[in-house]
Amino acid sequence: MKFMSGVLFAKDGEGAGAIGGAGGGARGKGKERARAPSEREGSGEGSTAVEDLLSAVERERKERFREFGKELPKAWKVFDDAGWDTSLGSTRMGLGRRTSSSASGSGFPVVGKGKTTAIGGGETDAVADVLKGCKRVVVIGVHGWFPGAMIRTVLGEPTGTSTKFSNMMEQALLAFEEEHGVKLEKITKIPLEGDGTIEKRVDRLYSNLKENEEWMSDLHDADAILVATHSQGSIVSTHLLDRLIHDNHIVTGRNQRSVLDTVTGAEGFPAAIGVVGGQPGGRRRKVQRVCCLALCGIHLGPLRYLRSSTLVGPYLQYFESAAALELFEFQNTESAVSKAYMKALGNVLDHGTKMLYVASLNDQVVPIYSGLFTAVSHPLILRALYIDGDAYHSSDFLSNLLVLLLRVLNSGMSDSGLLAHLSEATAGSLNGVGHSTAYEEISTYALAVKYLFLTNEGMAEHAQLAVEPFNAKHEQSDYEIPWSLRDVIADERIAYFFSREITELRDAFREWHPKTSILRDLKRKLQPITRLPSNLSLGSTGTSKL
Repeated sequence: MKFMSGVLFAKDGEGAGAIGGAGGGARGKGKERARAPSEREGSGEGSTAVEDLLSAVERERKERFREFGKELPKAWKVFDDAGWDTSLGSTRMGLGRRTSSSASGSGFPVVGKGKTTAIGGGETDAVADVLKGCKRVVVIGVHGWFPGAMIRTVLGEPTGTSTKFSNMMEQALLAFEEEHGVKLEKITKIPLEGDGTIEKRVDRLYSNLKENEEWMSDLHDADAILVATHSQGSIVSTHLLDRLIHDNHIVTGRNQRSVLDTVTGAEGFPAAIGVVGGQPGGRRRKVQRVCCLALCGIHLGPLRYLRSSTLVGPYLQYFESAAALELFEFQNTESAVSKAYMKALGNVLDHGTKMLYVASLNDQVVPIYSGLFTAVSHPLILRALYIDGDAYHSSDFLSNLLVLLLRVLNSGMSDSGLLAHLSEATAGSLNGVGHSTAYEEISTYALAVKYLFLTNEGMAEHAQLAVEPFNAKHEQSDYEIPWSLRDVIADERIAYFFSREITELRDAFREWHPKTSILRDLKRKLQPITRLPSNLSLGSTGTSKL
């Protein structure tokens, strides 16, 4: 998970000037410019003309992509390094250029630990307010589907996992505090349990939550809310968040005006909010930040062939409840349960909730495309891949191809359906543990904490959730794989921002020696990547900023 979180939070190389990420590769181009005069001396007029033409093309492309990625959330450090004042904690509220007084130590929060020069001279320890005023956090844990005894060997044991998710998220928060030298006043853990179909689970969990006065009080007082969930619980949690927002138990920038808190002295986030007109002594409740971590979510249903499996199929058909069979209805985005889910997700995202979808590379139940929910697109959705070191190596060609496709999706571009084609080839065996190992990894929870606290929300007004129709029941043709690969490489934006990664993939392909027949067949279909020219120059040669 380290290299996946580094995609979003790692420090960029020198020369990264554009906040929106359009300055990728400035470092490499600087070296090319330094060599240009000596190269021109012995090259002649023809060579000079070619270089001038290429330079003009590069400038035109850079200008064209300047605004690309503008709507995506960005790390606060990007703004800090560029000299912007992020002390209010939101690009929507008072973001401005840093003044000389604030930069010299008179109140501007410095990101991370380090040394800063005080007004009176000398160096003092400076610790950032990376929490942006957050003091109280609520952590909600929601388990997946409760299977019968036999099928637990495949899906994992759900009993007690809600508590486990809450505890793991708390550990991630404590580690974040220690890393950044900050301290939260209170962390409230709310493990919610209850089985059944999606609708019944949402009703039961919502009722259990409302019946606990202490939980509800802490939920209302929280500055931030983190949800950790797994498998079927990912859908349940989205519906639960939708209901909590609808009933004004969670306050966002959109519903804040209609939510009143009669308790005087309530502080707003990041600053106090004014008294509501016509309500003596009443105040608007603070705007809360929300992030949902969905591990191996079954957003687009289980693996297509799972229902027809000689091991699992008969068991699901004759012994399991409607809750198990309902999972397969999510394989079609046009089904009633899927449409209801899309509606809830769209509302949650419209209210500024950050969604983090983590799939497992060796999952024996949920395909990668389902765990990553590739059928939907929205700037607040971040995707990551859990790679079990026992199953795949981080330097493996296929692993790096999948990571590149994830970065493409996280950048707001299309993977041309390639992830869906690769998913079944990377599925784990039915006697494996890939579906449950992701929630044992603390880094998955740490990524959610970083996504919540270390990034903004992107643009003030986002486009609505975009949905691409998908039906897993329709068998895909493997002959489309080379064409999907070609579409990815031919995309001018992908070529511009990820040319180096594509070149590295081409070079690594020859060192890829898959051991299974399925992967060997997949290698033959990906063979066209080797036809890329050795002097590939699709765009910037620097590290991608997206």
